[in-house]
Amino acid sequence: KQWYQRRVAITAGFVKRLCREGIGMMSCYPNLWILTTTLLLSCLFISSVTQTISSADNGGTCDASGCPTESGNAKFSDNADDWIMPNALFESNLVELSNTNLGVISGNIPSWLDGTLYRVGPGLYELGNRRVNNMVDALSKVCRWSFNNGEATFSTSFLKSSIYNRTKENEELVAIRHLGQMHPPATTMEKIQIMFYDSLPDNNNIAAWELGKSGVTITAESHVYIDVDFKSLEFQKKYSAKSDNTGMFEQEFLSASHFWRHPSSGDSINYKIVIPLDKGFISKNEGPAYHLYRYKENEEGQIDAKFVGRVPIEKGDFRVVHTLGATENFIVLPRFSLYVDFNDPVELGQNIKFSSSKPVFMDVVSLKDGSRKQFTFKAHEAQHIFNSYERYNDKNELEIVVDYPTLDSVDNVPDKNIFELLNIETLTDPNFQYKEHWEAYTTFRIRRFILNMDTGTGHIYDYPQMWSPLNLQVEFPYINDAYRGLPYCYVYLQTWNQDAHNAMGIIKVDM
Repeated sequence: KQWYQRRVAITAGFVKRLCREGIGMMSCYPNLWILTTTLLLSCLFISSVTQTISSADNGGTCDASGCPTESGNAKFSDNADDWIMPNALFESNLVELSNTNLGVISGNIPSWLDGTLYRVGPGLYELGNRRVNNMVDALSKVCRWSFNNGEATFSTSFLKSSIYNRTKENEELVAIRHLGQMHPPATTMEKIQIMFYDSLPDNNNIAAWELGKSGVTITAESHVYIDVDFKSLEFQKKYSAKSDNTGMFEQEFLSASHFWRHPSSGDSINYKIVIPLDKGFISKNEGPAYHLYRYKENEEGQIDAKFVGRVPIEKGDFRVVHTLGATENFIVLPRFSLYVDFNDPVELGQNIKFSSSKPVFMDVVSLKDGSRKQFTFKAHEAQHIFNSYERYNDKNELEIVVDYPTLDSVDNVPDKNIFELLNIETLTDPNFQYKEHWEAYTTFRIRRFILNMDTGTGHIYDYPQMWSPLNLQVEFPYINDAYRGLPYCYVYLQTWNQDAHNAMGIIKVDM
């Protein structure tokens, strides 16, 4: 409790700033708003906060000639002793709290700040004789900060998934599918049990979303969701949204952890990978594909997935699609060069690899009729989208703009399990040097992908690196939700310094 109290001043000040800059969902209207999570409690571990200063356009009309070319730097200390290790990310925390009052250490919480912030991340790494060592494998824990009339309360509760319930019942962490390592490893019998008993794993610990009115929806890289109560965080229901086009001979498989919000209708946008079990004999779908959907709550309070269109997966080329974008008239499905090679049904990290020979595909699918245009770029690696929107260039040609933080170069990306970077042993080792094995992951660049819908051509604009030192990882973007799918100006990004205890900071970029 004291640990959280010490950070409420940081949280309150940060949320106040977000609202003033227009970053809160629903523009901080005086009702419930949710900031979706990209990773854990990142915004609470701020050792140094600064802003960038850049030349910029008037809200999203810049192109290769009009984007910022000069900027001030977001400067962080090069001295590792000035940074603070975010240890709470790497430790189990068994405490559950309900509406605990948080005292203000300094300053005050403004009376106009009225809203709720939800986050989800790792809560339990070990129990009994078994443990996991990766942040995305720890059992999920949901956190809630609420601000009202100058006061703040905090709640936190474990996600009562079937995996969590069986772990508590057995008094030992049950064997699960994992991206990092599990100690001791799963036995052959446990692997068989996982494949059949946990065919729909539910340890959702990546993101929080408002999918319907029954509660906060907790998601992972799966089409299975868990809703928890908006106030108590108690389990409400576990479900998969019913698709209006999937037949009995088709299997739904995987989805993006992060939904996208349509700019005018408010519909949630996501995909499901659908695999025909009959090779198209009855289903008429000859091969696997990304099926794109608009998610809506029906009159009975159930979530329906309305089919929009499909993007075929050719020659078994499954890509990791962690986020996607949407504009007023289109869905953008980005497929970067991180791919899935199905080798192990339990040790999932062994299946995810990078190839610099795999080009990037960006498919733009019409929300009106499902028609599709595909754009191809050289290999890049990126995960979390800033934004996507429509604009017209000087020739009155329709363009789709898609912004991402990417690796600056993919020339030296190792063919290894990239989730090793999220192993506790890696993150807490004071002698670990990224440059020795993971140099490609030490330099990031913001890139704008410009897709010309009239000519069918695409090009990329590289933004200047607006931070110092340059070996900061720059990721996990967040913009004002009111501008999702629309021209926008500002984006906030999390940074962390690999060679300074993985300490975190926040920068603001004028796009």
